[in-house]
Amino acid sequence: MGKSSNLTLSHLELRVANVSKMERFYTDVLGFVSTDRGKEKNAMVFLSRSPDEHHQIVLNPGGDGAGSPGALDHIALRVASLKALRKIYGALKARNDVSYETVSHGTTWSIYMRDPEGNRVEVFTDTPWHVSQPVRFEIDLDLTDEDLVRRTEETIRARPGFGPADAWKKAHRSRFEIES
Repeated sequence: MGKSSNLTLSHLELRVANVSKMERFYTDVLGFVSTDRGKEKNAMVFLSRSPDEHHQIVLNPGGDGAGSPGALDHIALRVASLKALRKIYGALKARNDVSYETVSHGTTWSIYMRDPEGNRVEVFTDTPWHVSQPVRFEIDLDLTDEDLVRRTEETIRARPGFGPADAWKKAHRSRFEIES
């Protein structure tokens, strides 16, 4: 794989028993703002303290049941480009000892995998769009860039909050008082 694909820590997803209580803690005590929330059985809460990040912490009241409250669901690492994501995808395809899946959240193209001890890791790159979360659908990273972009946009265009990522980021930044 080499050192050419820079990975940066993006966010953590936590399994929680009481989403409201946890949200109040992170907003009241640590100053996070709620940036999005799911509904009904997918009632996740997305929190950020960064004007540049949609979320740094996700509070998940259960999801797929792959963890109990207090457990870390996954860590997410960002790469700078689709090319860098495809490099990791190629390395995963060459192995037979690591399970993985390729999905989009509308805002990202992602690979979810389990490390050798079973910890869940997401590696992703941003798409050019924003869409209200949560969103999740399978993608094929063997498609050309052009086809992947087209299919992703077709899938999310009619969803709530759809628009250019830059416009969402500008509005999101206005929610923060930048301290010098």
